[in-house]
Amino acid sequence: MNILVTGATGFIGSALVQRLVTENHNVICIIRKSSNVKYLKTLPVSLLEADLTQKESLKIIPNNLDIVFHLAAHVDFSAVSQRAMNKMIDTNVDATCNIYLAVKEKNPNLKKFIYFSSLACMGFQREKTVTNYSPLNPDTLYGESKKQSEIKLNEISSNHNISVVILRPSLIYGIGDKRSDFLGSVRLIKKGLFPIFGNGNNIMSPLIYLDDLLMICLRFMGSKVNGTFICTNNEKFTINDFVKTISEILGRKGGSLKIPVWFGQFLITPVEILCKIINKSPPLNRRRIKDLSIDRKFSNIHQDLDKAIGYHPETDLKQGATKVIKWFRENNLI
Repeated sequence: MNILVTGATGFIGSALVQRLVTENHNVICIIRKSSNVKYLKTLPVSLLEADLTQKESLKIIPNNLDIVFHLAAHVDFSAVSQRAMNKMIDTNVDATCNIYLAVKEKNPNLKKFIYFSSLACMGFQREKTVTNYSPLNPDTLYGESKKQSEIKLNEISSNHNISVVILRPSLIYGIGDKRSDFLGSVRLIKKGLFPIFGNGNNIMSPLIYLDDLLMICLRFMGSKVNGTFICTNNEKFTINDFVKTISEILGRKGGSLKIPVWFGQFLITPVEILCKIINKSPPLNRRRIKDLSIDRKFSNIHQDLDKAIGYHPETDLKQGATKVIKWFRENNLI
């Protein structure tokens, strides 16, 4: 099949492109002028230069596409400034509409448009169990931008016969990961400085191993099903469990630094205020500290994926983290 991928130079996008090439698909990647395409140039793919925020530049999109994977996004979980929000609206909302409409115009018979949203669009849903159908209640600017992008995409695609699938991954980790929060967490645990706000007994957001997420993508390519799906593994573990598992793989005892929620919020307040004044994103903010101390409970997610594409997560945290930490070590990242 002829498959267009945006965000192809990122951790997830580059892995997806590699998998699609391995499956003998013809892959076209939209890249920015400033993109680092060194890795993509080693693969048998076509590169098209365009700015997704500029409609005119998308006229280069070919007219023989079967599938589109739209991964390009601006991610900033701790953003507090209007400047950061404006950038995320441009890149996450407007660009999503632009690429969909540009593709639709030249490819009215496109089989599927697969959009990578984020679990952040749902917020932390305090005291509630989350399903694929829970209302969107984002509590970060990034989550709000993803919510708006989903709403806009559903609106503009409602009158077309193109099947749209929206994926909401949780934190993704895997081989090739050089910049994600998972790598940062492993580094802090290795130093014994991973911050736990509260007692650490709260259930944290489940993760998803990269290979599992790629399998979800491949299954949806061959399915007639559309809709919106949370993508996570099927484990329930506390933050203490997470730190213990990573610590054991690293071969160290303990790896966390427990901080009362109120004290963490007190310390970060002046940093957050200053960053807002100078239009910068703080490393953390008060809301995120509170969110990191509460339970995140999910239900029926994998039943929906199983029904839609016959899929169930295959990699648990210990299996996946063991492989990734080995790769981190081999590449001198930890």
